[in-house]
Amino acid sequence: MKIKILAAKDLPPPNSVLKFRIKNTTNWRVGYTDNDKGDFVQEVGGITYSYSWNQIDEYYLTEPVLP
Repeated sequence: MKIKILAAKDLPPPNSVLKFRIKNTTNWRVGYTDNDKGDFVQEVGGITYSYSWNQIDEYYLTEPVLP
């Protein structure tokens, strides 16, 4: 189920594995949420990209929350 982020209450739990879409884009990115700041993290070719939750338009969980 896709979840649109309108406010902080719509954020996934920390350490969630998910797909997310940055605002004003059409590409879905695979990543996870960190447990410190609640950022959305994507790792591509050894480079780590971190996005604040207010940069993300929507997401959906792909696996259960990591321990």
